[in-house]
Amino acid sequence: MRKDLSRAIARGHPWIYAEAFVPEGPGQSGAIVDVADASGRFVARGVLDPSSPIRVRVLTTDDREAIDAALVDRRVARALALRRRVLPAGTDALRLVHGEADLLPGVVCDRYADTLVLRYDAEAVRRALGRLVVGALERALPGLRIIERRPEERGREPELVRGTPPPDTIEVHEGSVRFLVDVRRGQKTGLYLDQRESHQRVAGLCTGASVLDLFSYVGGFGLHAAAAGARHVTCVDAAAPALEAARRNFAANAVDPEKHAFVAADSLRLAADYRREGRTFDVVVADPPSFAPSERAVPKALKAYGSLLGNAAALVAEGGILVAASCSSHVTEAAFLGTAAGAAAAAGKLLQIVELRGAGPDHPVIVSFPEGRYLKVLVAVVS
Repeated sequence: MRKDLSRAIARGHPWIYAEAFVPEGPGQSGAIVDVADASGRFVARGVLDPSSPIRVRVLTTDDREAIDAALVDRRVARALALRRRVLPAGTDALRLVHGEADLLPGVVCDRYADTLVLRYDAEAVRRALGRLVVGALERALPGLRIIERRPEERGREPELVRGTPPPDTIEVHEGSVRFLVDVRRGQKTGLYLDQRESHQRVAGLCTGASVLDLFSYVGGFGLHAAAAGARHVTCVDAAAPALEAARRNFAANAVDPEKHAFVAADSLRLAADYRREGRTFDVVVADPPSFAPSERAVPKALKAYGSLLGNAAALVAEGGILVAASCSSHVTEAAFLGTAAGAAAAAGKLLQIVELRGAGPDHPVIVSFPEGRYLKVLVAVVS
């Protein structure tokens, strides 16, 4: 391993890439391996994934520390203690374990009321840590249902790990707003929990406003806006079932869905159509899925962001608000803001930044692991 990589690992970076790794043998997926530098000195111990560009996910840089139940128990307990400290009491929809940031790389656990939803970023992580993680959660949070979702196997029902099968929907809250969550079939683990605080922050800008929520999913930004007194909200999503769920969420909050609009359409195309029609809104939200699944996809992603944000900015009435988000970890904040500025200028608009946001405090980031700061949320006045 190169000297600079050894230094990065010592500072807390949790990944060792394939090009830096020279295995002594073929190795099994999910094996716990020790990594040494060129001089044979111990650098790290972690999970081996022979088929991944991330060849080893680091679990410790202490050669005396075993990878066992006690270690996972300590890390889960620390993750739970952090959430209790940084989130309001009673928060019932949150990320309990955030992978690398909680020193359990590749492990995600979200809580929805009485249900824990587990997800692993790689099969190797599941093999190495799955049993230990489940045991730690059972000991730390006894009595809760645990299910596991495998996003790589679309259409597959989640595996019931502990407890009774989950109901069709689970009621949770973001502040005073209620959501009915489908933890079995919903995107991610059911909700985009990383936007919880931004949903509430943006809602405060929407009282009396007309709001366009592009890529609305089950109504995150749009529902908060309507509950905060927005005059009219248009939710746009390509998935009709997501829009039906959004309508149910509006109704669950005593917000009449018939007074708002739910449009099943491609948000990119509809934004362009609305622009040609000369439509405007007081607040426009553009929160698309990741456009850059890899570094190679970044140029194409920036082009897509440019098209989307140019049209979105053009749809904002003079002095209105644009909320633009990117959850693509491969797209840096600088690249995202530069693309937004260029797209707005091409549309004859100027963006005045009010706020730059990221994921909520239950999605912490290790300073030495900038890849973990994937979510960028721009809140800007458009003129």
